[in-house]
Amino acid sequence: MRPRPLRLFSTVPFVCLLSLLGFPDEGSPNEVGRPAERTESVHLVLDLGSSGTRFCMYPVTVDKGQDQKRCRVTSVSPVCFKLSGGIAALVRGHSQEEVPSLILPKLRQAWEALGDVQKKGNPQLRERIQGVVALGTGGFRSPSTNLPDERREFQAVWSEIARFFKEEAKQEQVVARTISGLEEARLAWLGVSQQIPATVRDSFAIIEVGGASIQFATSGRSLAYQDLYAASEYRGQDYVFHKFAPPRGATALGFDACFHPEDRKRQDGPACMAFLRANVFSGSSINQLAYHFSPRRLYGLGAPWLGIFADYPAGPPRAIKNDPAYSPKLSPGNLARLAEKVCKLSDEEIAAFAPNAFDLRKNPATGEGSGKACFTLSYHAGFLESVAMISQDAALLPGGDDQWARGAAVTHEFFPDC
Repeated sequence: MRPRPLRLFSTVPFVCLLSLLGFPDEGSPNEVGRPAERTESVHLVLDLGSSGTRFCMYPVTVDKGQDQKRCRVTSVSPVCFKLSGGIAALVRGHSQEEVPSLILPKLRQAWEALGDVQKKGNPQLRERIQGVVALGTGGFRSPSTNLPDERREFQAVWSEIARFFKEEAKQEQVVARTISGLEEARLAWLGVSQQIPATVRDSFAIIEVGGASIQFATSGRSLAYQDLYAASEYRGQDYVFHKFAPPRGATALGFDACFHPEDRKRQDGPACMAFLRANVFSGSSINQLAYHFSPRRLYGLGAPWLGIFADYPAGPPRAIKNDPAYSPKLSPGNLARLAEKVCKLSDEEIAAFAPNAFDLRKNPATGEGSGKACFTLSYHAGFLESVAMISQDAALLPGGDDQWARGAAVTHEFFPDC
């Protein structure tokens, strides 16, 4: 019998411990029984990420039984409005008094857009909002602990968000705070569970890539929320890139295999993956946790993963990928070979088969691309390789880019009706 992974975490740094904390089995696909009463509501979740901000209205059904209440996101797609740029980066280093003037225009812009049909909003949904939750992720956490950073300007952000939604948006129930990496991981797992049919009983796992942190979560012997195992580390894509190629300073020795846009011939996919394996993914608590579970469906979450699913061909032959639909799956081997191929190519050569790749988009200020395609693909190939032992059929499946927010929309921790 394989050992229970709980013992792993007493000595591993940067780890969020397992969430066996007595949370109810909310939103679990194992639910049975016929509810006594069903109502509908709309929950607004603000995803304050490290590189962007998203406001999403989720239509939710609330099943009220004799002993408990459960929420599920309906089949109706959420209505979202996105703002570029992270709030944490916007306010960092400013005084508490300056924060309202920095973020209030963004809050008003997003709130108005949610009710504006011309901006793809839905005034009927906005009128039915019963509760607002604003949650900060990696950008609001400390790099040394992956726990909430309590600096004063961040506290001012939460105070201003609460004031705006209570006083200007007339919402009575508002929660605004930073979530830990562990919370983000288990909420992401719960978000995926909302989209899995109740007839599917086998467990699944998620890996998520953000700008600042990476997350992993899966369940143990059942699909119950109490049986959820999760880990999070401050090793996100943007954090890793700026650690080894800082905006000011020399690029780390060996990292030019991942990023050298001036001379693409010096970029090398296998060498970049080896560098990341040794300096980023080696000793990861996520790898060690994944090792202790049998193979299961593995979902890749977050905009970076979905960009690869949507923008690049999943495997050879490398036919042009113009269709924005997600590839049905990715394999570690195919992704590693794609990274090896892309690292040596110019932007024009990459565009010949992946014209929509995010890392080829031009910067309006300079007219140049980011030149990070080699690093992006090598990073994701390395991450997938590190957890490949848990993936069923050696495949990664597309899991969505709003899943932790979807999970937050149905948990009692934020919405008492759930």
